This record gives sequence, structure tokens and C-alpha cells, in this order.
Amino acid sequence: MLIRVDDDEKRMLQDAARRRGQTVSLTVIEAVKLLEGSLYVEEEEHDSPTVQALRDIEYQLRRIGRNVNQIAHNANREMNATIEDEASASYAMRQCRELIDHLDAILERSGND
Repeated sequence: MLIRVDDDEKRMLQDAARRRGQTVSLTVIEAVKLLEGSLYVEEEEHDSPTVQALRDIEYQLRRIGRNVNQIAHNANREMNATIEDEASASYAMRQCRELIDHLDAILERSGND
């Protein structure tokens, strides 16, 4: 799908995506969902600490996933991975392990409540 925007609108979309740490496409999709009422938005202060911790983990995992996708895209495009790509992928895996351990601890605590 292709949409036409002027330079100012393009900058606005790019800035919004950058602030959210996501692609322009995802930013546009989420904005439309929000307008259509299918994206559920809740004030964070109403969330329990467990829900807030889980949302933080979800956000971090999404960021890691985007980084890994970029590494894979670059490796596939160039048909080779650099040392930096390998180091980034290794770091992303360590981050995932830490987040999974944190998630396990949260779930264990919430199961004991």
C-alpha cells in the first residue's frame, strides 16, 4: 500500500515513529486503530504493578525483535554478517534471557498472591 503525504506530514510521521521506537508503518496502523477504537488504551496509573512490569517487558522484547530483524535483513541483503552484527545478535539474546528470567519472577510472584 502506498499513501501520499507532503514533506511536513512525512516529517511528522517519521518523528512520531522515532519517538515511539517503531516503524512509520506501525505508527500509522496504531493511529488508525486508535481512531477506530480497536486499540485499547488505559491509563498506566490504573494498572497494577504486575501489569506495568509485563508491559515494560513486552516493550523491551519488541525493541529487541526489531533490532534482530534489522540484523537479519542486513545479513540477508549482503549475504554476510559483520562482527558487529554478531555482537548485536548475541547482546539481544542476552537481553531476551534476562527479560524472560524477569518475567518468570513476576509470574511466580503473581501466582503466590
